[in-house]
Amino acid sequence: MNVSDFDPIHLITVHLAVLVAVIHLALGVSNWLTYLQGGVLFPPDLRWPLFVVSGLAIVGGVVAAIAGAYRRPLYIAGIALMVVYVVGYFGWHVSGHRPLFFVGPGTHHHGSTLSYLLAHVFAGPAEFLALASETALAGMLGYLLYRE
Repeated sequence: MNVSDFDPIHLITVHLAVLVAVIHLALGVSNWLTYLQGGVLFPPDLRWPLFVVSGLAIVGGVVAAIAGAYRRPLYIAGIALMVVYVVGYFGWHVSGHRPLFFVGPGTHHHGSTLSYLLAHVFAGPAEFLALASETALAGMLGYLLYRE
């Protein structure tokens, strides 16, 4: 099977998946390397190793789909991972930026939770691109799951 066998919806979905994988691998590897250079194998902020593992899982899913694997489980796993990314992003901020998600010292925000979360959606181009591509990918995978 080659790329020309895929319809445009599959190609857009693959491109979104690769974009999400690259964002998470780049963030995970670069931040984890900072800790590794300091002699810390497992950083106190678990996001970085989790970003690396999940980014590699996305790449593995794309390779499996292109190789002809049964796609429904891949779609379901991809949707679940995108939900974890988006909910995790907002949950991490609402929990007070705790390094172990809900354990450890955290910071607390002041004011409306909605305005606080919206500010984080537009915190920077990387955050916005990640959230937009994760949400779009979940939607595309949901459409493909429904269609197939």
